[in-house]
Order: sequence, then C-alpha cells, then structure tokens
Amino acid sequence: MNDRRIAFEALFTEHHAAVLRYVERRVDDREQARELTMDCFEIAWRRYDPGAPFSRPWLLQTARNLVGDSYRRRDREREGMQTLAAAADGPDTTFRNVDLRLALRHLPAADREILELFYWDGLAAPEIAEVVGCRTSAAWKRLSRARDALRSLLAEPRELHTRSAPTPSGTARQVGGGAMGYVMD
Repeated sequence: MNDRRIAFEALFTEHHAAVLRYVERRVDDREQARELTMDCFEIAWRRYDPGAPFSRPWLLQTARNLVGDSYRRRDREREGMQTLAAAADGPDTTFRNVDLRLALRHLPAADREILELFYWDGLAAPEIAEVVGCRTSAAWKRLSRARDALRSLLAEPRELHTRSAPTPSGTARQVGGGAMGYVMD
C-alpha cells in the first residue's frame, strides 16, 4: 500500500499542473476547474496500478470526460428550468428564470425535491417513488401538489418578491416590486 501511495504521489506531482491547466481552459469557473481536476485524480487513485501507471493522455481523457459531464449536467439543469417554467407558467406568457428560482426557494424542501427529481433528473413517477420511499400513486400526487404550489407562488409575485427592509431610521420600507428588486437587496 505504501509503495502504491508513493508512486501515485509522484504521478500527481508530475501531472497535476498540466491537468489543471487543461481543465481551466475548458471551464470558466476556477473553483470548478480545481474540483474537476481533483475528481480526475480521485478516479486515477481508485484505478491506479503501479505496474501500469497512467500517462498524461489518460489523465487528460479522464478530465475531458469529467468536463463533458459537467456541461451536460449544467445543460440538463437549464433544460429542467425551462421545462418547469413552461409547465408552471403556461405556454403563452414570458417567464424569467429568476422568478422560478425564487419561487423554488419558497417551496417546502419535499416539494422542491419532487420537482427536481422529475424535471432536472428526468425520473418517472415509479423512480421518484423509489427515491423518496413512497408508492407510485403518492409520487404522482406529490408531484401534482408541488406543481400547484409552484404555480400559486408564481401567480402572486408581489408576495414572493416584496419584503420590508429597514431604513437607517429603523422604520420599514417596501423594497422591490419584482424579482430584481429582491435579488439586488
């Protein structure tokens, strides 16, 4: 075990900077690039065999796959937001993602989880039921209720986006009449 660790540390020292540079050129967020690089080396550690050490191309291919997975996950999340927005807002009206994100934050955690499993993760009701530990019929009912709760929140934006903010004198004043007023505070 000790020889394996020493050999892997040498591999890490030799290739870490190159893998990090590779990922940074493909990902805008430096912190995400660091995380993906460490994920790459975590995979390498799990599969590491000192008798057949990995080369730089193998590490870069693994990093490439992780970056691709990251982009696909981001795209699924965006698609989920658009699908959820269309389901909650109706086909004929415009909808701003910031309103949806704010509304989701105001939902109970269980409702938010059901919506995310359905729209983001693409699970069907039987799969959702398995994840949350209920019957399929209960998953459908919970999904329906969560959608209704979300529609209700989105239908009453004044309650969702307006709040009182203290002024220097200590009295309250209304802040924002829309999502941006809420976000900017």
